[in-house]
Amino acid sequence: MPTPQKRNVIQQLSLTYRAMMLAFDAQVGHPLPRWRILLALAERGTCSQKFLAEHCRLDPASLTRQLQSMEALGWLTRATDPDDNRLTNVTLTQAGMAVYDEATPRRQAFFDETLEGMTPAEIATLESALTHLEAQFKSVASRAKAGASSDAGGDVTPSRKRPPRSQP
Repeated sequence: MPTPQKRNVIQQLSLTYRAMMLAFDAQVGHPLPRWRILLALAERGTCSQKFLAEHCRLDPASLTRQLQSMEALGWLTRATDPDDNRLTNVTLTQAGMAVYDEATPRRQAFFDETLEGMTPAEIATLESALTHLEAQFKSVASRAKAGASSDAGGDVTPSRKRPPRSQP
């Protein structure tokens, strides 16, 4: 059984993540998943939806919903890959690039404002702790998944599978 301190830290991490998501949306003007898509396309150019799902840590259905709304706004286009018709490629339009350019300074201001008052050493310690936690979470998930598939006698079909959540 976890100690109250360990349980409280994980609960606080969850609350902090939710507060960060709300603050990011309010400051930058875009929800974090949408921003991740804009950023990936602005930095990398045309990307497949498969790549975007993996890179932005979004389940494919969530990504598709985001892309549909962004396409309706005229921020991107989607087209079948000419070399592999199983893939759909996504490209920012000029309007999408303008949205990215307009929001980028607000994103930097968000980083500056939220970390205000922390020393570089404190920021480095926090980054180290968060990197450690991310690795631990991935390890726990991997072990749980491996245990579930071996418990099922090799049948890897889970009874209920949740899609991965977007990460900040």
